[in-house]
Amino acid sequence: MKTYQKIVHSVVEILEIVIIVFALSWLIKTDVLGFSSVSGDGMLPVLGKNNQVLVVKFFRSTTFLARGDIVVFRDEQMNEHTERLVGLPGDRIEIRNGFAYVNGKPTYEPYARTPPTYQMAPVFVPKNSVFVLNDNRTVQNDSKEFGSIPIDSVQGRAVMCYWPWSKMQIL
Repeated sequence: MKTYQKIVHSVVEILEIVIIVFALSWLIKTDVLGFSSVSGDGMLPVLGKNNQVLVVKFFRSTTFLARGDIVVFRDEQMNEHTERLVGLPGDRIEIRNGFAYVNGKPTYEPYARTPPTYQMAPVFVPKNSVFVLNDNRTVQNDSKEFGSIPIDSVQGRAVMCYWPWSKMQIL
């Protein structure tokens, strides 16, 4: 009888460990860390198509996000996008002669690839929204095309490119 009790006790312990591991994995995956794949060439030269990034998900509010951060968000069709955060709620964003201006002041963006003739009329970022642009500004799949995005659609901040190995870097 004692052997049977030892087996039952061992099985229960293993089940407890498995349940705890799955619960922690689920919690970390949904609320702490995630992974994303860059879908296009909009973030060149920093990130290219199919680069894999680590996303920290507790950076979802404007309290933790800053201009220049690379964010991952989902559109209405649940497609993931990886883009540069340029404007926070209440900001006025425009592009003149290839340079981004936030609230009338030029921003330093060494990562941006914008033709000097590129222009964008001023837009205001509404409350509870952010304005995102590709680093390769000629690619239109960003807030120039679809406007500001709700902060609720932001999945988190990309903090590291981990694949391919040759592009591994802290973002």
